[in-house]
Amino acid sequence: MEDKGPFNRILQSEPLKDRDRAAVVIVVLGIVLGLVLLILVLPPVSIFSNDDSGEPTGPVSGQILDDMPAPPAGFEAVSPLIELASAEPVGPNVHPRLTVNLSVAVSDNELVVLYTYDGDSWRRLGEAVPLADGNAVQAEVTVLPPNVAAFRPVEQTRIILGTLPDGSSLDPNALAGLTTLNIQGLRPGADGSLIGSVPANDLGVPVAPTILAASSADAQTMNSILASPELSAAHVQALLDLATNGSYAGIDLDYRTIDAGNEEAFTSFLQSLASGLRREGRTLTLTLPLPIRDGGGWNTQNVDWEAIAPLVTAIKLPPVVEQDRYFIEMEEALSFLTSRVASSKLLLTIDPYSHERGVDGLQSYTLIEALGVASTPVTRPSGSIATGETLVALGLNLSGDTGASGLIWDDTARAVTFSYTGPGGARVVWLANAFSEAFKLDLARRFQLGGVSVRDVSQASEDAGIWPVLLEYAETGAVTLVKPNGALLTPRWEVSGGTLESTAGPVVTWRAPDEPGTYVLTLIVSDGLTHVGQELSVPVQPRLAVAP
Repeated sequence: MEDKGPFNRILQSEPLKDRDRAAVVIVVLGIVLGLVLLILVLPPVSIFSNDDSGEPTGPVSGQILDDMPAPPAGFEAVSPLIELASAEPVGPNVHPRLTVNLSVAVSDNELVVLYTYDGDSWRRLGEAVPLADGNAVQAEVTVLPPNVAAFRPVEQTRIILGTLPDGSSLDPNALAGLTTLNIQGLRPGADGSLIGSVPANDLGVPVAPTILAASSADAQTMNSILASPELSAAHVQALLDLATNGSYAGIDLDYRTIDAGNEEAFTSFLQSLASGLRREGRTLTLTLPLPIRDGGGWNTQNVDWEAIAPLVTAIKLPPVVEQDRYFIEMEEALSFLTSRVASSKLLLTIDPYSHERGVDGLQSYTLIEALGVASTPVTRPSGSIATGETLVALGLNLSGDTGASGLIWDDTARAVTFSYTGPGGARVVWLANAFSEAFKLDLARRFQLGGVSVRDVSQASEDAGIWPVLLEYAETGAVTLVKPNGALLTPRWEVSGGTLESTAGPVVTWRAPDEPGTYVLTLIVSDGLTHVGQELSVPVQPRLAVAP
């Protein structure tokens, strides 16, 4: 029987064991039965066909190179750099499985990543599974690389930034984990000055105010500043004066809409600002648009990542809001970026808000608000009923009778979700909580990012309850991945009188009591951690007497 705890742990698959340690690299296609026996008799480097025969199509040679370039930022080498060469071409539909012997043993649960060196930079191939008691690792790659090396992360300090929207109060749960607080309230002025103000605070956490150019008008103002060397210099000076006069820890910029033709001006502006801040021991962080897949290449949205990254303390990556696309797009973007800039410069954005998608676009909710949408009760028939009669009570946005999915765990979105028919047609809601955001934190761990930035650290966002998992990541670098127990996602019903045929499920039948009055039906829903209920009052009238 399944234990109805608050969650189900994610179990790691058992790593492969007992491989031949004499081989430097073994390249295997697919999952081949009898693999252990085959490796014992084949050359040190081989490729297996992906048919049932398991015959080698190699051979592939592996040669240890004398010179190892400096490792990717945040990693240390646990193998030499091994040059690979195949006597026969490897087909485009073949996904080689690389087994690399290590120079340093690793533990079973340790993160190990394979990289290939492309002449002037490292390119991430993917994560590898430890085997052979930690003396080797194995990973599947899309194509056979020219060379391969294995790396593991080195211990580093993780940055936790948090944004406080203008006019809001800080969530007290955030104080224990924040490295720096970014307070909004400023935007660029047309003459290079700053418009707005930063509220004074005595929260005991370093502050780097955010200058935000979010609206189309403010974005155009910022691009006009960049197009003028005089205005750009004035804006740099205004930012330096702000940092000095306010004794701030640094400056945070959200100038993510850069016009074509302003790339070099933007980089030059950042270079001047970073130089001035660095002289005073202050930081510079900024939000840049996420690169977008464009056919076979990438659209960097007019940002020169290689030039900008060395200038700044850290770069915030905005989230993909539609959660059914989040992990595919974010992992692709991170793979692209970490092959070009130091991963320690990048910060993943954690969003404590739930999101709904409909024909009218995207909408943000607090967790309580999103669960409120899920917990809408209705009755059939509606209105009053007589004593002793029955009616059907259902969750309007959860019942299959209305085309809804109910609350479920979505493995693609890695979040609790529900879909229903609402204004304009089909709608889907993804809930943000400790479960969903832990899976995003795991991306930061796997890619060895410099840390994370929390989109909103105000009291309005505290419903999500994400700070325990954020603190675990900040303090240890580890992330505990769990899913909610499915039983806890089943809606429950309570009633102030009468009888429920069942107390669980999106649809129940209620029999009214024999006493007239107003009775309350309550639909209670949960994301696995937080419970929200909505009440529905039902008038019960005396049964009409039947004439003899």
